Amino acid sequence: MTDRRAQQQQMSRLLDGCTVAAVSAFLYYNPTWVNPWSLTPVQWLVGFVLIRGAITIYDHLVIFLVDSCFHSKLLPTRTTGKPVRYVDLDRMSYLFLSINSLNEWVFVQRLCHYLWHAEAVPKALDDIGLANTLAALYVMFVVLDVCYAPCHHILHLPSMYPLIHKHHHRQHFPTRGYLDAGNEHPIEHMIGTLCTWAAVLAAAHTTGAHAVTVFFFFNVHAALAMLNHSPYDVEFGALGIRYSVANHEMHHRKFTVNYAQYCMWYDHAAKTYADYEGPSEKSQL
Repeated sequence: MTDRRAQQQQMSRLLDGCTVAAVSAFLYYNPTWVNPWSLTPVQWLVGFVLIRGAITIYDHLVIFLVDSCFHSKLLPTRTTGKPVRYVDLDRMSYLFLSINSLNEWVFVQRLCHYLWHAEAVPKALDDIGLANTLAALYVMFVVLDVCYAPCHHILHLPSMYPLIHKHHHRQHFPTRGYLDAGNEHPIEHMIGTLCTWAAVLAAAHTTGAHAVTVFFFFNVHAALAMLNHSPYDVEFGALGIRYSVANHEMHHRKFTVNYAQYCMWYDHAAKTYADYEGPSEKSQL
């Protein structure tokens, strides 16, 4: 083992240890954070199991719709007849997926608690209008990427990349949907949920986003994250928003391009945007 790699492993253990200590201290002084609805232990566990089942079904449903209903084509790199680089899930992957599944359950609880109790979020069907639906959706997707893209870029800095984000890039050609999307360091996963919170709060306080709109946004965002880690060539856009699975495949292949998910504004400004390159251009890894 080289000195540099040994140093990176030491830094990684230090970061993980400090993170565990910080989270443990936070939960010790704020135990209700993980249970805002004051559920019993049995109710909390049942809710967790139900959410995991729902996510698994949803993941398969998204792929079924894209494949069987919309008949989306595969990305060019998946149609050459030559298998792309594929990496199995290792023990660290299962550990990260398990920790992140707990974070997702807490996030769902807190989001639902916020929607139910926040005065800034209308809930009556009579309150639905263009501003708190279409405009709110636009604000959420834009703000999400305005927050996420620079954070994603920071995770790719040489000093940060080996400690957190490198694990997610083990898979150069994502194909497993949720399993590849959620297979990331818990710190990175928390950054993603915080960006989602920022998007929801921005829309709630600027457009008065309706609870139905936020629920719709959350489910669409989850579906697109799954698709971004699938082999299907899905692309659409409007009003500056351009979603493209090919863009994200390029990020996994090239590492330092296409940090955004929906609005590629950051990448154009930072000059990190890259058009898709097919297998004929010998860009596979």
